[in-house]
Amino acid sequence: MNTKKTVTAVSMAVGALLITTLVGCETHEPQEEVRSVDWYEAHDPERAAKLNECKTSPRSIDATPNCVNASRAENNARANTQWGTSSEGVRTVPTLPSPN
Repeated sequence: MNTKKTVTAVSMAVGALLITTLVGCETHEPQEEVRSVDWYEAHDPERAAKLNECKTSPRSIDATPNCVNASRAENNARANTQWGTSSEGVRTVPTLPSPN
């Protein structure tokens, strides 16, 4: 194989690789802004919407940072709720047995 054919073949291969790479870049969707757990705790409607979105597409977006953060915020919100009220006679703060 002569040098001119080798250079042409390499140039074509590099050009094809470059075109493939650039075309691939155009098909990527823009990434959404990552919200913190604190943000999702402070924004109940957005948290509910994100959790609903995560549940509808579990294989594609369930492990994204926003799904994880919204889920953690939901867990925190549920942990902070008190079960029962004083009028119901239900103790809302658990007590630990005293060590003997």
